[in-house]
Amino acid sequence: MNKREFLLSGLKVGAVISLPGGLVACASTAGTQEPVVDTAAGKLRGLRTAQGFAFKGVPYGESTGGANRFRPPVAKQGWAGVRDATAHGASAPQPAVPLVPEFAWYWPTAATSEDSLSLAVFTPALDGKKRPVLLWLHGGGFATGAGTAPGFDGSHLAQSQDVVVVSINHRLNVFGSLLIDAPGFAPESANVGVLDQVLALRWVRENIARFGGDAGNVTIFGQSGGAAKVTALLGAPAAKGLFHKAIVQSGSGLWRLASREKVAQASHGLLQELGLDRANAARIQQLPAEQIVAAYGKLLAKTGGVSEFRPTLDGVVFQQEPYDPAGTPLAAQVPVLVGYAQQEATFFLAGNPANFTLSEAQLQARVQKFLRLSGPATRELLQSYAAQYPGTTASQRLIAVASDYNYKLPTLAFADRQADLGGAPVHAYAFDWTSPSRNGVLGAAHTSEVPFIFGTLDAARHLVQDSPDQLQVRDRIGAIWGQFARSGNPNSERAGVQHWNRYERGQRTTARIGKSWAVVDNPEAHARQALAQVPLYEYSFPVSFVRD
Repeated sequence: MNKREFLLSGLKVGAVISLPGGLVACASTAGTQEPVVDTAAGKLRGLRTAQGFAFKGVPYGESTGGANRFRPPVAKQGWAGVRDATAHGASAPQPAVPLVPEFAWYWPTAATSEDSLSLAVFTPALDGKKRPVLLWLHGGGFATGAGTAPGFDGSHLAQSQDVVVVSINHRLNVFGSLLIDAPGFAPESANVGVLDQVLALRWVRENIARFGGDAGNVTIFGQSGGAAKVTALLGAPAAKGLFHKAIVQSGSGLWRLASREKVAQASHGLLQELGLDRANAARIQQLPAEQIVAAYGKLLAKTGGVSEFRPTLDGVVFQQEPYDPAGTPLAAQVPVLVGYAQQEATFFLAGNPANFTLSEAQLQARVQKFLRLSGPATRELLQSYAAQYPGTTASQRLIAVASDYNYKLPTLAFADRQADLGGAPVHAYAFDWTSPSRNGVLGAAHTSEVPFIFGTLDAARHLVQDSPDQLQVRDRIGAIWGQFARSGNPNSERAGVQHWNRYERGQRTTARIGKSWAVVDNPEAHARQALAQVPLYEYSFPVSFVRD
């Protein structure tokens, strides 16, 4: 019996003793020890799991309601006693999302509240070891989502890769980015959602060693809107030094911030929906959050789903664009892993089966509307895609065009501009695993790499189904993400991943990491040429390819 076991063996039920490294052990009624960690703000009681330990609903900031609404976050004040950390915290206020079975795992189940600045920590052991830290930024286009969704449980990733996984909630939509030029509104109000993320990173720097993590080796990673959060943080002066590597998964309009003018215009539109104007704008502070969310939903309906409430070039939090027209020097020494899924667009088409049996006329109408092209230009583009993908259906060609334009090219524009900095390496990937769902029509949909990274295959069973290679894909991708977090280089002998050279604008070396392991050069050459005359997709453009 070692010293630790000897000390614990004599504990009475509920007794608490301090152990090295800020860990506290508490005896439970079952005779086992519950994990209790002493953080800077107070003690937290978490969960022992089959794969390590989990601490959920950990507050890193005070409530953002009341006087704190639309203002920079305030760090959580300390508490007495032991705080329960066995259940996830609230999701940020947001409109409801229609659920498609294959992607239900992506969306949160917790109730919403303005007291939502919380995070979850998953660690394989509480032993004082310095493990790489992976901090997850969820997707949802800055409008919806939460780090607590079923598919984002970090237990398997933490245990299998010997890392610490942190997943955070923060303010979204109008609560995270409102710009009103009137008394009572903070100058940072257009970016308080970004400042929430910075505060969470500061919490990690101060506390993660007590969970077996290394505050000097933090990787931020995110998918979709989460990828855009990563690229924004790469260019945020307030975040510099709080993380050391970055993973960008399937970004879209991630290469450009919202303009101050467009966010101010959208904020004025929100006031109008609430029956307010600049003169009485301060009354929005007293309105129920539910009323504000409802008004935001009406605004979305009027704009075709376009939301300008996102990280903003406000002259306060952001003094310049991080990636327009070039990469930010702030990020030059940050290693980056960046990539996309092969059939991104099927995520958006999946809600209506008719989207997978389109006619040629419907294909032309949708592409012309989405890309804002003339009839002849649209026909020329589609002829190019038909030649590139012979024997494909109209729906498959729509998926190819929309995936290229909406996700691949903007993501790779970021990769180009990051690589052009000539500093730390950039590595690029393409996820090409095909879901068996619906006889394979979804392909490698937007989000589909996420459950393989986290190892949450059961949560995503409608998508993964009985794919015979699911464990192989999970283990390879988990090893890539884990190795990158350790070293900034995704090459991993353990996963059979080797000779993956850095991405540079000349060759644009890309690794295929789904169906099998392969390295190719410039796999999106056709898309670059075919769409060269079309402006890069921005978040201010509606996703109009989903309907005629």
